[in-house]
Amino acid sequence: MIITLFRLFSGKLSTTMRMNRVKAMLFFLCLLWYSASGFLYFELEFKPDLGWGDAIWWALVTMATVGYGDLFPTTFFGRYLVGVPSIIFGIGFLGYIITSVATKLVETRSRRLQGMSSVSLSNHIIIFNYSHVDEVLALVSQFQSDRTMRDKGVCLVDEQLEEIPPRLAEVGVQFVKGSPTDEDTLRNAGLDRATHAIVLSRDRLDRHADDQNLVTVMVIEKINPRVFTIVEVIDTKKKHQFALAGANDIICIGELSVNLIAREIMDPGVNSVFLELSTNARGSEMYIVGIDAGAGSTFRDLQLRGIEKSVSVIGLLKEEVPMLNCEPGTVLRLGDRAIVISADRVGDLVV
Repeated sequence: MIITLFRLFSGKLSTTMRMNRVKAMLFFLCLLWYSASGFLYFELEFKPDLGWGDAIWWALVTMATVGYGDLFPTTFFGRYLVGVPSIIFGIGFLGYIITSVATKLVETRSRRLQGMSSVSLSNHIIIFNYSHVDEVLALVSQFQSDRTMRDKGVCLVDEQLEEIPPRLAEVGVQFVKGSPTDEDTLRNAGLDRATHAIVLSRDRLDRHADDQNLVTVMVIEKINPRVFTIVEVIDTKKKHQFALAGANDIICIGELSVNLIAREIMDPGVNSVFLELSTNARGSEMYIVGIDAGAGSTFRDLQLRGIEKSVSVIGLLKEEVPMLNCEPGTVLRLGDRAIVISADRVGDLVV
């Protein structure tokens, strides 16, 4: 039997670790059947109350060398033809199976942390390019603070990061290592099932970073044109190119910073107001909500409706163009959306 087992698990007959695990499992099941049936065969005559449940329990306890002592063979053949082989071979194969399972779990976790596995997320958000852990954490925190986004998973895609930082793993962020312009990488990140894609600039001091992000947006739109793509742009002159590539929203941090600095000089405190309106962490935030308006309804009617719901209506989004501080008599059209400030996200405003 020992020679047979040696040949069974030798390299000549087994080429993969998976086959070894399958063989070990099959042999263990055969040994379990042999031990349980042999125990019943030799012991049932003297212990008529024994059943298959008792026999299997005794076999497992014996192979694990636990030895509770509640059941044990008393006959010569039950001890030496059944008990001894169960002890000798059982502990080895049971230990091998447990070790294999533990090793597989460790390997799976290690591959997941290193971004070597595909994600099983759906209706999730993909963040491309890693710059700093605090930046990604801030994004995730904003999502989790909003009731419409808090249930969405987040996947990070980066080609230089060796392993996802523990702080990101703790908040449930998954990681896929690879180039953001590689289709296989994007499919591993579940782009075809994602709802949002955020393309960050890896180096905000390098204007050439826009070139790679432009290719990334093009590949994203090719794989999943339904995904809502937001891209960070360094060079304002390239915003038109990103729009042609299919980006839904383009944010130029440099342009935004210059405007904020200028406004802060002219009206000190504007920066604090902007931060208050742009974060979910505290106070009121700015939202864009739908409008269900009747014929002839005006912006004044919308504002009054907002007051009833403790919401400040500050403007309209007409054909994706923001119009703040509209004239009270501005007529609401189909497709218009309201720009509001409120303590929490509200549903459509019915006028």
